[in-house]
Parts: sequence; structure tokens; C-alpha cells
Amino acid sequence: MKGQEDPSRCRITVTGDELVELKRHAHEIPDCPGLDRQIQKYDGKRPLVITRDELDWVVAVLDAVLHDPQGYPCVQCDPRKLEYVPRTDDRCKTCRRLYRRLRDESKRLHEISRKRRIKWEKQEQARERRKAKRHQADEALCRIEAVFKKRRCSAFPARASRGYTIYDADRALARIRQRDQWWEVLWWSHRARWEPIGELGGVVFGTVEEAAQYVLDDPMGAFWR
Repeated sequence: MKGQEDPSRCRITVTGDELVELKRHAHEIPDCPGLDRQIQKYDGKRPLVITRDELDWVVAVLDAVLHDPQGYPCVQCDPRKLEYVPRTDDRCKTCRRLYRRLRDESKRLHEISRKRRIKWEKQEQARERRKAKRHQADEALCRIEAVFKKRRCSAFPARASRGYTIYDADRALARIRQRDQWWEVLWWSHRARWEPIGELGGVVFGTVEEAAQYVLDDPMGAFWR
């Protein structure tokens, strides 16, 4: 998204003694072709741009050299000959400082990626819930229509706020809405609004077909006046 940081890429500036130590241990990594050459050419004037995977590999390499049991490995003139110095050496301290900085940057990028993944998963779950509700709504609409067609009634349902309004021509007769696992039938009251039928908690049914059948039968004369 525009304006957001890309957690798959790292932009970090390395200069001075830290750059010397980074180049000292920039070995060829099979999973990161060309990374060693990129680091050797890097002059520290601009941020070093590498992928997060490449950053993780650099962190792993520095972690390995800092935990070498023989000491801190230093390449002097001949890369085939290593000199091991104590971990109290300034070069080792510089490498450890660089390692911690790159490790913290890797953790930060991984955290950004984790939060975005969680956000994306929540959005996907919300879309699936909305899709399921739409599917359920379409299914209920078809089931109501089937009841009216079976009785050859001209009334028809239309999706409305929180339920379905039953129309006959252009007149609204009743409303059927889902309430938890039940289906409730509402009527257009003398107060000019949809209200439950009766004073004992409304008229509810276990299936939407039963609710549609109740509107057709109209035992209380509330709909087909």
C-alpha cells in the first residue's frame, strides 16, 4: 500500500568500523547469490538495500562468527588464513554492535510482517463471514419464495433491514427477521412501525418456512386486511 514500509526489504546504513567488519565476513551464501559482491561494493554513502531474507542470512553469519569457540575470526591479507583474536578485541565489539543492530532491524521487519498478516487474516475472516451471511440470506429468501409459490400467492419477499419484508403488489404486509436461531414475524402496527405480534415476546418459529406459512394463514388478521 502506498506510504507503507515494505517489510520484505531492508534499508540500513553501515559505515566506519562496522562496514569494515561487515565486509570482513561477507562470504558467499548459496541462498543469496551476489550478496557478497553487493556488500563488498557498498561504500556506506547510501542505505544498503537488501531483502529481509538476505538480512536474516547476514545476521546468521555474524551470529556464527561471534560464537566461534576459537575466538573472533579476523581475515587479514590472505583470506585462506584466519587470525583468531579474543572477544575483548575492539573488532569483535564492533561486530557485536553491528550484529545487534541488524538483528533488531530483522525483528522489527518480521513484527511488521506478522501484524500485517494478522490484519489480512482478520479481513479475510470478516469477508468470509459476510459472504456466509449473504449466502444464508439468499437461501432464506428462496425458501420464503418457495412457500408463497406453493400456495400460488402473489405476495413476494424482499430483503430489508435485518430481515425480509413481505409485499403484496406495492403494500408491505409483514416482516420476517432472524432472532438468534429463531425466525420472528413482525407486523406494521398502529404506531407506524414494525413491531412484534402480541404482548408475550412476539411470534417466533423454528424455521423460516413456518414463519412464511404464518403470514399466509394470518390467524390474527394482522396482514391481509
